[in-house]
Parts: sequence; structure tokens; C-alpha cells
Amino acid sequence: MQITDRDIEILLWINRMRFVTAKQVSKKFKIGIKSAYRVLKRLCDDRFLYHSRSYMFEPGVYLCTKRGKRISGSTLWVPERPSEYLDKALYKHTLAVVDLSIELEKLGGWISERELRKGHKFNEMVPDGVLVKDNKKVAIEVELTLKSNKRLDKKIEYYKGCIDYYEVWYFVESEAIFEAVKKRVYNLLFVKIYYLKEAKGTDFTFSLCLNQKSE
Repeated sequence: MQITDRDIEILLWINRMRFVTAKQVSKKFKIGIKSAYRVLKRLCDDRFLYHSRSYMFEPGVYLCTKRGKRISGSTLWVPERPSEYLDKALYKHTLAVVDLSIELEKLGGWISERELRKGHKFNEMVPDGVLVKDNKKVAIEVELTLKSNKRLDKKIEYYKGCIDYYEVWYFVESEAIFEAVKKRVYNLLFVKIYYLKEAKGTDFTFSLCLNQKSE
């Protein structure tokens, strides 16, 4: 068994994110997709990672095992049964947050939801992630489905009373979700709303920097 510094980085990152795809590993660590598959297969063969393909037409994902957690030095827990992590709604949402985090890390540091939850009560409200930009924390929310006004208001009230975050950025999947969030935050200048598809554009983070500087 031979484990490299990059292997450790990959294991730590995967456990921070909860689970990831090979394509996301390729993008995050700037390695070719074939190389990513080879590294991930080796880590699976050595029982540092667990691979699951639970949903038809969806990419398989990689999760850290207890063995992987130990060798990487991660302080975040891993599930006894990886299937606990692979609820369909959680699956899509987690991968969307991972994709977004890779883009937003071009602007600053990233604190994952799993890291935010460490030391908090299970039902305590936290963002989907936090971007640390210019020594300020920006709470990140990803909305793939239309939530009730009650649920949106509960989250907004949390941010209105929270002094930890300089701004809150919502990334939404559809126009309907955009309008629903917009109605709830229309008078809150610290809340910004973006479409998730914008984040996939090559100039997104550059234009985001310009917009932030001009405000």
C-alpha cells in the first residue's frame, strides 16, 4: 500500500464534501478524468474509499471509509452504512453544492456544511457552505426545489438575526425558485440571488468579483 500527499488531499476533501463524483475530483485537483478514475479505483481497492452507483442514469459517487478517515487525519465522522448518505434528494443537492464550491473557491476559502455542523446540534440551522472572501464570510444556499414560504421565511429570519455572515448568496435552479426567494428577501440588501447555471459559465467568478467591487 502506497499513499501519496495528493491521495490524502483527495480523501480529506471527499470527507469534507460528504461524497463526490470522479468528474468533480478531476476538476478540483486539475487532473485528467482517466487519471482521476485510476486514483479513485486504487483508493477503493485499498478500502480508503467506498464507491456507490445507487441511481440509474446518475454518476457514481465516492465516500470516505473509516479507514480513509483515519489515514487522512480527518476529524469528521463517516457513516456506518454509506447508504445513509445517498437519499435521492440529498444526492442531487450535495453534488450541486460540490460543483458550486469548486467554482466559488476561485474567490476564496470554502467551509463545507459538514465542517459547519461539527460542534452544533443536529437540528441547528447552518448554510450549505460558507465562502470566506476578503476576510468576510458569505453564507451560501443552494435551492433545487421550490420550498414553502414558511420554510423560506424560517431561513431568512435566521440570517436576519445572525451576525456571522457579511452576505447571503442564494443559488437557485429555476425561475420559479428565483421569484419565490426574491419575494421573501426583496428588502434585504445583504441577500443576493443567482442562477446555478450562471456558476457553470467560464466568466462567472470574474463577473462576480466585478459586481462585488462596484457595489
